[in-house]
Amino acid sequence: MEEDINTKVSDDNVRHGMVHFVLSHSYVVFLMAIVLGAIFNIIYNFNIFLNPIYQYIGLIMIMLGSFLIYWSQSTSRYIKENTEHGVIYNFEGGPYKYSRNPTHIGVAIMTLGLGLLVNSLFIIIFVIAAYIVTGLIFLKAEEKLLEQKYGQKYLDYKNKVKIWL
Repeated sequence: MEEDINTKVSDDNVRHGMVHFVLSHSYVVFLMAIVLGAIFNIIYNFNIFLNPIYQYIGLIMIMLGSFLIYWSQSTSRYIKENTEHGVIYNFEGGPYKYSRNPTHIGVAIMTLGLGLLVNSLFIIIFVIAAYIVTGLIFLKAEEKLLEQKYGQKYLDYKNKVKIWL
């Protein structure tokens, strides 16, 4: 069976952090959204979030997003459990029970909160675009890597838990 060269990933790449490499690039997209939003905000200054409540909401969103990322990262450490019958993979711990990508949701919540906190419509617009881009490009690549790394166990998890919420 001939495989497409673009979808084939070696086990060495998977073992040596290729998943984290892909994810780090998706986080750069969110960083670029903030930078572009700030630049556009300087050029076209729209202050639409005039009520101070938006700054408080933004601050709360930053804290919630940070908590979600921390919870996700601390939970993902325990995905692999060695038993007397071999290795068992539990992908449904913590927030991964509800979403396959809780760290991305956390980053999106944090960056949207930053947009509210600094009163930048453009940061919010670019963060929404970043969320869409990461979902279409980077998360699909991540999932291919995870499917190759964990096989049927991950496919079962993927069929059971939604990508976002």
